[in-house]
Amino acid sequence: MKHFRIKVLIALIWLIFTVSLAGWWFIHAWRQIELTAESSVRSMLQWEGFSLLVALLGGGAAIFYLIYQERKSYRTLNDFHMAFSHDLKNSMTSLQMQVGALRDEYQGEQNPTLLRLDRDSKRLKMKLENSLELSKSNAAPLYMENVSISDILERVRFQESEIEISLDHDMSVYADRRALELIFLNIINNAIRHGKARRIDIEVSPRPKGSISIEFHDDGAGFEGRREQLTQMYFPSNSSGGSGIGLYLVKRLVRKMKGEVSFPSPKNDVGFIVLLTLPQGGTHE
Repeated sequence: MKHFRIKVLIALIWLIFTVSLAGWWFIHAWRQIELTAESSVRSMLQWEGFSLLVALLGGGAAIFYLIYQERKSYRTLNDFHMAFSHDLKNSMTSLQMQVGALRDEYQGEQNPTLLRLDRDSKRLKMKLENSLELSKSNAAPLYMENVSISDILERVRFQESEIEISLDHDMSVYADRRALELIFLNIINNAIRHGKARRIDIEVSPRPKGSISIEFHDDGAGFEGRREQLTQMYFPSNSSGGSGIGLYLVKRLVRKMKGEVSFPSPKNDVGFIVLLTLPQGGTHE
């Protein structure tokens, strides 16, 4: 609601300034005209001055009314969004529980239908999380805290069990826990889905000015296109292609946490690399 308060403040300042300016001009001009102009001219200017003040006050009232209506619509849409996302997340959780129960029942058996159902349910959950995050405002607040990279990876490994993930050593990063988990999931999901990777090596190292670098290097097919387009959203005509939302959200969330993301070329053109630079944990107490 902060942006609505800013709009109200700007509208109030504009209204006070314009009404004060028009009032000052009207009073000053009236004093000058009163000495020289005829009564009919004075009457005309009087009505014109009052009409101007009424128009400014009416315009200001209309602006405040429209801001109020916008805020009311925003609240209604936000309530719907929260209820819808809550119900959808519950449905996804129920679906994944059912998939888990079936996986336990067919333990030790390679059932292709079950594997496809498990993979598609994870992909659907990832799309849901991305869509919900994308629908939020850029001004949505983050809860910044010291977060252990290994803690985030434990949760990611549970959701992306089909790929091997190695971490050279653990460090703390100053970030939003939920946002950082979504960043990791999108990077790993991108490696699995588009690069057909089976393994990701993560290297963490300190950087100058209280930051750290987190490098994701997979063994997948790599990327042959223009790297500057990787964080741009696009909507392909076929359903098998990606929408670009994943890496777009990675860039958006990293920048909200005062970090940077880049895509260096891998040595020997093997795999794909995503390099994150984020504030180091323990330096923002």
